[in-house]
Amino acid sequence: MTRREAGEMPNKPRFTYANVVSTLALCLALSGGVAFAASKVHTRDIAKRAITSGKLAVAAVRSNQIADGAVSATQIAAGAVGSKQIGNGAVGSSQIEAGSVAPSNLQFPTYFVASPLGGSAGIPEGEPVAYPLSDDTWIQEPGQLNVVFGAAAATLAYDGSGSGSCRVYFEINLNGRQVGGGELSTDSTDLEQVERSVGAQPEIDPLDPVTNRLTARIASNDDCTLGSRVDSTRFRVLDFG
Repeated sequence: MTRREAGEMPNKPRFTYANVVSTLALCLALSGGVAFAASKVHTRDIAKRAITSGKLAVAAVRSNQIADGAVSATQIAAGAVGSKQIGNGAVGSSQIEAGSVAPSNLQFPTYFVASPLGGSAGIPEGEPVAYPLSDDTWIQEPGQLNVVFGAAAATLAYDGSGSGSCRVYFEINLNGRQVGGGELSTDSTDLEQVERSVGAQPEIDPLDPVTNRLTARIASNDDCTLGSRVDSTRFRVLDFG
């Protein structure tokens, strides 16, 4: 006779300490065990070059996570930083403060040290006359090479006399010494605006600091109408040094 036939209850499975521990371990392995293991992964557990660029999410690495000096010229691809990446002295317009890329940061610093300007003036006859300039003085240090570029604009007309044209001459002087010049001309008997470049030869670097002053004089061939005039001149003194 079986226990069921005798009216006895069958044996129920009993929970033991081993059952509970093994079940709990299985649950942890299937759920929270992964998170637990991840929290225990340190930098020393990651093999060298194990994390590649393909495993990084977009924007995962931010500027505050890059150590100072960690990115050098060798880590930047050729042509990666161009004029579009540098605006108002900033890369990305926010990472680098304005003015951080200054002439002194360049291998050969280049900048304008003066911008002399001249205004309206009548056309002289005979000997050259002084033509006033503003912002005409600057200091040139040893090791600095100066080059003067300029342009002049005038409204001129030819008076019909024998030479065949109205000509206006510019004489450019540096510290009283002629270093360049230029000419504007027209054969039109009606007033017209003429613009031409005027400039000077390069000024080699001095042995000691020098205060330079740019001056100008104008003259003509005496064949311009009375209504002829110089409208303006502008110069830029470019420093290499």
